[in-house]
Amino acid sequence: MTIQIFALVGGNQGQFAELVTVLIILLLVATIVALLSRRLRVPYVSGLVLAGLAISEVLPRRIGLDSSLIINLFLPILLFEAAINTDISRLRSTLKPILLLAGPGVVISCGVTALCLKFGLSLGWAPALLVGVILAITDTVSVIAVFKEISVPSRLITIVEGESLFNDGIALVLFSLILKFYSTGSVTVGAGLKELVIVIVGGLIVGLVLGYLGIGLYVRSEDDPLSSILLTVAIALSAFQISQFFGVSGVVAVVVAGLVIGNLELSRSVSASSRITVLSFWEYAGFGVNTFIFLLIGLEINLSTLGKTFPAVLLAVLAYQTGRFLSVYPLLAVVGKFDRTIPFRWQHVLFL
Repeated sequence: MTIQIFALVGGNQGQFAELVTVLIILLLVATIVALLSRRLRVPYVSGLVLAGLAISEVLPRRIGLDSSLIINLFLPILLFEAAINTDISRLRSTLKPILLLAGPGVVISCGVTALCLKFGLSLGWAPALLVGVILAITDTVSVIAVFKEISVPSRLITIVEGESLFNDGIALVLFSLILKFYSTGSVTVGAGLKELVIVIVGGLIVGLVLGYLGIGLYVRSEDDPLSSILLTVAIALSAFQISQFFGVSGVVAVVVAGLVIGNLELSRSVSASSRITVLSFWEYAGFGVNTFIFLLIGLEINLSTLGKTFPAVLLAVLAYQTGRFLSVYPLLAVVGKFDRTIPFRWQHVLFL
């Protein structure tokens, strides 16, 4: 991130000082939003977006989302933080509903959303499908924050977290396939399925290799929690970059590596203090990344543009909620035939 900052300011000391001022303001705003959201009992991320909107005109310089920074740094951090905290034994017991929602569920939701946008907004098929894939990905930040304040069954929490963990990979692969077809027009269904399998299996292999290699080093550094933190950061970022280099799914690789390290190190005599230190770091890293992302989203929004496109925004909201409805309830109704039934009340939570 330091390299990114210096690249942005071009080595100019005045610009760098200005950027530091902006970062300080953003940190203070995030702190105030966190305190107010807790007191007012409103979602933290929604408060961040609104705060970003409110301060966009008073910042000393304009900053915005950088796609390279998001993809190569923020995304691996968020994925690894979720994976390293996931209990694989609990995940295994709920794997069937998770895979249904993260696989066919994403496809159904994307298709229904794209169909609504295609005819509702007169979009082309490719743009409609790309938007459909983006909106099909569940973001559980606010939901998990609420779960921490109330009593929620552990199986429901695992399904929510597990779906969010795996649907990122499926959606990103679908996104790249749709984009490739839009660019070349030469991707067939068979070729698309073949590429889907290759990128997922390839990412799985990269994640397993780095995860198991990292375990040995992790155990040897158990008396030095700070070294363990550096090691896990290196694994998270390298899993993504190596996968990108080989043309396989970096999302799957990071998730698998995080699951391996987060669960196998428990059986390798790692001290409790070291584990708590590492998990606390990743919790803070995930919280910090989410904070900056949602603040920057607020800063990026142009109110005049939003006003002009608001009817289309409402239609998009209705479209993806329809897609979510038609993917969650039918698929979870099928689950009861080969796994434990998902209570209807839980289905409402998963839909929303």
